[in-house]
Amino acid sequence: MLLLDIDNSILFDEATMRKMNKPTLLVERLDGNKQFMTMRAHLRLKRLVEINQVIPVTSRTVDQFKHLELFQIDAKPKWAILENGKTLLKEGKSDKRYENWLRQHQQPATMSSILIYLEEVEVTNWQAYPAMTLSERLTRPHEGISSVEDESALLEELFHRYQT
Repeated sequence: MLLLDIDNSILFDEATMRKMNKPTLLVERLDGNKQFMTMRAHLRLKRLVEINQVIPVTSRTVDQFKHLELFQIDAKPKWAILENGKTLLKEGKSDKRYENWLRQHQQPATMSSILIYLEEVEVTNWQAYPAMTLSERLTRPHEGISSVEDESALLEELFHRYQT
């Protein structure tokens, strides 16, 4: 399962997109700011989400995450980790089972707690992209993936790996 730090990877601002020589899509409008991603990365990410192999990780709140059209319309993930680990969404809604699990185990809402919970309910191994922003926050065993220039190729490679 890929933990994808969307704030530090696939999304780009308007100035960055203008410098790129690749087709892009507008995927978020929030407070006058726009975020884009390449069409190839969008298609590959959508495929990974469809086979339930991506968990977006973001510092965004639930309301801010709802403005990210990519994950609301095109590729709705089963799980999403928001507010740097304080909130876990399951199919777009706060996961009440996770909130009960936190109370039962007397745990704070953190990235580590979320991963322990997810390991109990369904996921057993993790990859984190980009490693430089996620690995320092993860206490669970995982494989860090270094930043790459062509993220769409990385997503395609992961899609094929997860399918086998």
